[in-house]
Amino acid sequence: MRLKDLADQIGHSGQFASIYFDSSHDTADAARQIELRWRAVVDQLEGAGLAQQTLTALDNAVTENPPSQGRAGRALVAAGSTVLIDEQLPEPPPGRIARVSPLPYLLPLIEHDAQQVPHVVAVIDRTGADLRAVGQHGMNQESVQGTEHHVHKVRGGGWSHWSIQNRVEEKSRQNVEEVAREVSRLVDDVDAQVLVLAGEVQARKALYDAIAPRPREIAVEASTGNRATGGDAEAFEHEVRRILDEHVEKQRQASFDRFHAELNRDNGLAAQGLNETLSALNAANVEYLLVNPQVLADRTLCSGAQPTPLATAEQPLRAAGEETVHTVRADEALPIAALATGAMVVTSDEALPDGVGVLLRHT
Repeated sequence: MRLKDLADQIGHSGQFASIYFDSSHDTADAARQIELRWRAVVDQLEGAGLAQQTLTALDNAVTENPPSQGRAGRALVAAGSTVLIDEQLPEPPPGRIARVSPLPYLLPLIEHDAQQVPHVVAVIDRTGADLRAVGQHGMNQESVQGTEHHVHKVRGGGWSHWSIQNRVEEKSRQNVEEVAREVSRLVDDVDAQVLVLAGEVQARKALYDAIAPRPREIAVEASTGNRATGGDAEAFEHEVRRILDEHVEKQRQASFDRFHAELNRDNGLAAQGLNETLSALNAANVEYLLVNPQVLADRTLCSGAQPTPLATAEQPLRAAGEETVHTVRADEALPIAALATGAMVVTSDEALPDGVGVLLRHT
């Protein structure tokens, strides 16, 4: 279930369990260690009063699914007898989290999703390319293989030399064009934000020149990676991850740069602090919600039956006609209210009053 879909379905008729724990499977006794860590989670949930049907659903999900390989984390959100979210995380969380609340705790998943960049990787030589496209619905890998005959330039001279060399260059050009069409299609299919080009220097330069304008705008060349056997695949994967991480950080920093610029402008489209943030969320006037989880900490808010309105005290909600008012954690309620109103959520360790700020849709 997508986080936006979950936010749209939230009411306060029950309780949610939100769990983030270390599910690494990287030692000889890994299975036993995972079992012990999960038992500690269950004990914590039982102590918080989680309903037995929800505990059973979570326990089935963890014990019946195969473990991760290597270092990893696990994120689960459940309500009633249904596990709503069950995702593997690329790294264990900094510490175990097991909450029972009227709302799910989504900030760690939002941070995880921010690292998942839709992208395409193309490793090319003169005969074709190995392609990988990663998007919302998973990963697709394929190879595009052109004609190898007469693809390498010949040595020597003679009457036929220039004719043969022209055929070589024409065949290489056709191969690159075939790869370029497929790369451009994959970029559109996954709505890629980054295109990583790797392989032979001349071939990837030719590919860059041949691809459509949009893929060219998001293309980044990698210094490692080739189609030959025996290449350092691990070094290439590390470089791809570095390129994607740099893209994520660039996007995050762009949001905060825009936020600070708007704060310093008369009638700018930005506000900070809890009260201003609540006003903007209640008016569905938030484009980006910026959150520093450490500063926001364990503050609480008041909420009605839906993600909004929110308030710092019960009176405003009762005055607005809310019959039942719940006390909720701000780090749970604010992201859900943002997602439910179509806003993006960006986490950061940058200093923010009360740990929150917003970029507004309009003044």
